Amino acid sequence: MSDVPHFALPFRFSTPNVGTVEQDSVDEIAGCVLAVMLYPLGYRVELPSFGIPDPTFSTPDVDVDALRDVIELWEPRASILFDQERDLVDDLLVRVSTYVRVRTEE
Repeated sequence: MSDVPHFALPFRFSTPNVGTVEQDSVDEIAGCVLAVMLYPLGYRVELPSFGIPDPTFSTPDVDVDALRDVIELWEPRASILFDQERDLVDDLLVRVSTYVRVRTEE
């Protein structure tokens, strides 16, 4: 049992309870980053500026600097490092991997 539980993302049931993660844990911060990356702008009516621009019809290039800025705006506890690689076979494919770690005071 967590001392300060938060719902886990993705939301799941673990009978007879729901999945939780500890507040300020790597799992909780990673879940918050995932939420920012999954929500298109305007999807949340109560907070329309939350999320990222819908990438459905955008160019194949991912603007990793803009993505980093949005994630750091909504989840300041995360340090975001992007590894952007182009597929040598098909330059239209771009893979973006996110690595989340807890930001510590320096």
